[in-house]
Formats: sequence, C-alpha cells, structure tokens
Amino acid sequence: MGGCSTQTQTQTVAKLDFPLPREAHYTVSDQQFETARALLQQDFSADTNKLEMIVSSPCICGPVLWHLLKDSPYFSIPPFTRTVVKVPLANGENEELPAALIKSKTETDNFRAALADLLSKNGYLTFRLPTEREFKIYWALTPFDEISSPLIVAEGTRYNLIIEFGKDKPLWFDEVKNVGWARF
Repeated sequence: MGGCSTQTQTQTVAKLDFPLPREAHYTVSDQQFETARALLQQDFSADTNKLEMIVSSPCICGPVLWHLLKDSPYFSIPPFTRTVVKVPLANGENEELPAALIKSKTETDNFRAALADLLSKNGYLTFRLPTEREFKIYWALTPFDEISSPLIVAEGTRYNLIIEFGKDKPLWFDEVKNVGWARF
C-alpha cells in the first residue's frame, strides 16, 4: 500500500463531570472550549464596546434571561421576532415561556446595552463548564440533542449566564442560576 501514512490526531472532549441525559450528546473538544472561554474572558463584560466584539446578530435571548431583560429601558421597543420555548415541568406538562430572537442592528445594540447593565450588577465573572443542573436546564430549553459548539457558564454573584457558541461566536444566552422549575 505505497509509502503513504496517515496520522490520526485525537482531540480530548471538554469533559462534563456528570452523566448526560441518554439523548444528549456533547462533542466539544478541549481546544474549542478553551478558545471560546478565552474570547469570553476578554470581551464578555459590562463594557458595550467589548460586547460589540462578540455579540452580533442573529442571536437568541433565552426565556429566563429575556424575563430579566424585557422590561429594560433598552427594550422600550421589543425585538420584532419573539418566540416561545416549551419548558418541561415536574408534573409532565409544558409551560411556554417567551424568548427573543435578536436580528436587527438596533435590536443587537439594545441587547448589548441591556446585557451590559445586567453584567454591571453581577460582579466578577468566572467562565467554566456547566454543572449537571445548568446543563439540564439549557438542554430542556433547546431543541437540539447534539451539542457540538462550546457551552460555557459565566458565573457571577447574582446570575449565571449560559452561553452556547455557533460559528465561533456566542449564539444563545440564558440565565441558569435563578431557575425555579421543580424538575431541575
């Protein structure tokens, strides 16, 4: 078979220290996770100029974060595209919670400003992998079983924001510390 050899490089998966739900798959490498975490450490802050570097449209403001931001003065005109996310409850039923798809330049600017305001009240942030509870909250709200983009929690004093990347930038933002659903 000729003199051709192939080398296989193995990438370590960013290890979640808990068993995933049977249908869930998390296939993010350590390198992908560290690259995303470094980006967040550099620019995810209460500074809207820094947020402009990483928060762009389209992006999704999940239901718990949207609940916190929707009454912000920055959203006196709400995003044009709002949606609902079905949240599974402990009794087996679903509750529909509003979320927002941030698409236009104005919506993106408003989202950054509202997010910066929230971050200014959240203290020092630590960027890490999600806990089992945080992962289950996120997974219950997203329609995907396969997660192949970094999932990072920005842990603060009041809020823990879970951020999923898509195409090398943050795509989904939600809050996972103050969720009171009995299932989690």
